[in-house]
Amino acid sequence: MIRSEKLNLLRSGVNKIVREVINPESLSESLQIEKKSDRSIVTRVDKEISKLIEIELEHLVKNEGFHFFSEENMVSFGFPSIILDPIDGTRELAKGLGECVVSLAVMTSSNEGFSWIYNPFTGFEISSKDAFCEPVSFNEDRLFGLVSRTDYSKGIFSDLSLDSSIVVEPRGSIAFKLALLASGACDFVYSKTPKSVWDIAAGTLLCWDRKIKLFQSGAEVKRLDSVKIDGELIWCREKDLARLQSSLLK
Repeated sequence: MIRSEKLNLLRSGVNKIVREVINPESLSESLQIEKKSDRSIVTRVDKEISKLIEIELEHLVKNEGFHFFSEENMVSFGFPSIILDPIDGTRELAKGLGECVVSLAVMTSSNEGFSWIYNPFTGFEISSKDAFCEPVSFNEDRLFGLVSRTDYSKGIFSDLSLDSSIVVEPRGSIAFKLALLASGACDFVYSKTPKSVWDIAAGTLLCWDRKIKLFQSGAEVKRLDSVKIDGELIWCREKDLARLQSSLLK
């Protein structure tokens, strides 16, 4: 669906934007940070990456009937669809942290498609094109998970200190966390707050490819057919759900 040559163009285009826009000596000024109506922020990097990808993939919209749904340009939502968060982790970007990624899902239906997640600051990248082999077994003694910095700072995981078998650490960007989960860097990702589909589409598809499921307040989510996904969310292997629920969903 997305050729390697096109990914190379997107990657180089994203890198060019980041290099040209960001000035470390005057970060806030170079990013041109603005507040949106929902009180979230948007930067020049978000806007330019959104435009870049919309132009590079416009053939899918014009010739194959894809909807284009970006956080910065919500043309229409439906399937087939291009679902994009040009920078997931904008708050981290504004602080100069590299915990942010481009999150792109090109979905033929609400549960199938191509995903690409790319961090231009570290070079970390994962996509549906990457080959992988399933492990024979998984760690049973301790489950390590990633949670949002906001949730972590509120102290909602303080009780976990009593349970040494489940450990969490904060990371910015839900898409980045899901990419790390899909790559095997952790055992689960937990979000206490609802997410927009552009936040999680690419990462969830990558997890599904690797038999990691999404659970919404304990019920499995099998389709991403809503703009907003409410409830407490856990991405994990099915065998770990009951154990995580007992510790996290309190």
